[in-house]
This record gives sequence, C-alpha cells and structure tokens, in this order.
Amino acid sequence: MNITDLITGGIGSKAISLVAKTLNIDESKAKWVVAAAVPLMIAALNYNSKKSKEKEEGINKALEKHNGGIFDQIGNLFGNGPSEDDNKIVNHMFGSNTEVVKDNLAAKTGLSADKIGGALAILAPIVMGYLGKQKQQESSSGGIGDILGSVLGGGQSNSSAEGGILGSILGSVLGGGGSYQSSSQGDLGGLADLAGEFFNKGNDNSKKGFILDSLAGMFGR
Repeated sequence: MNITDLITGGIGSKAISLVAKTLNIDESKAKWVVAAAVPLMIAALNYNSKKSKEKEEGINKALEKHNGGIFDQIGNLFGNGPSEDDNKIVNHMFGSNTEVVKDNLAAKTGLSADKIGGALAILAPIVMGYLGKQKQQESSSGGIGDILGSVLGGGQSNSSAEGGILGSILGSVLGGGGSYQSSSQGDLGGLADLAGEFFNKGNDNSKKGFILDSLAGMFGR
C-alpha cells in the first residue's frame, strides 16, 4: 500500500469520480486536486504527530476509528455532500493552514474556495480510512511516523532517485535551484519534504503554487 493507490490507483480513481460527481466539476480538475491535496494531507498529519506525544496519540486514536470501512461504500458516499464531521477532519489536519490550502488550490484550479473545501472534506475521511487500514495491517510496533512513511514513500517511484526530480524541485523551492539531499532515514523522504514545504511560512503564494503543480505533476496530472 502506498500513496499512488490513493491518487492514481483503484481508490484514487473512485475518489476522483466521487469529487467530480459530488461537486459537479470536470474530472480533470478533480484529478489535479486529488494529486495535490492528498500528499498535503499526509504531510500535515506527519507534522502534527511530531508536535507532541498528545498529538501523536490523538492521531493514532483517530486512525483506529477510521479502519477502512469507508471503502466498502465509497461509491455511495456524500449523496448530500460532505458532512460537518468531514469538514472537522480537514480542520484538524490543516489547522491554521486550512484557508491557505483552500485559497492556493482554488487559485491554481479556477475553482471556488467552497468547491475546494468540499473536495477536501470528501478526501479527508478517505485518507484517514486508508491510513487506518494501513495501521491495522502493520505488523511492526512502529508509530504513526512509520505508517505515514510507508504510505508516502510510494510516491518516490515516480522519480528517478531521491536526488533526481524531487531533488531538483526541492532545490528550486529551498534555494533557487541549489542541490538538495532528501532525508531518508526511515522517515518520509522526498515527497513528504516537498509537500511539507507548502506549509513553510517563508514561501510565498508563487512558491506554494509551484509546489502544488509539482505534486500534481508527479502523478501525471
């Protein structure tokens, strides 16, 4: 199991169709939003889990409630749109960055912030369900960081090496094209670093937009 399944695999395809149908938007735009937003969600969860033991435990408990059962009914979800609980998941993920995420995704897609908010609310429980299912299947006693790492690490198959495409992108974001070495000591590696840079307050909207394009582009969107 890895992030590619959430974006371009079976689950991703269903999520894209669900976003497009529920929000009445073009499937091509739904694909772009999914490819950019899902890595941001996982990077945000990783960041939150490292804030404190309490935050980490809170995420672990939330994942226990989201055990993957959502995938048994994914085609029939959100008949009346996402619920307030789904919006709360988004706010828990992104915190004070919620509006920043919405505004930047809206600017890149031409969709309204409300439509983007709806897309995020659809994706959030799907991402949590996927991670919860992964947590159940983990045979090791590793923590949330190990689970997120195993999922996010899958995205690196789209780059030639950690110092390749991802390194070039991150070098551009972090230092105007300078070289970048991805940290890979069992943690989330290059894709997480790229997604995490979106939340760097030192990056303006232009760089944030570049990061979103890069994330989406990694999955052919």
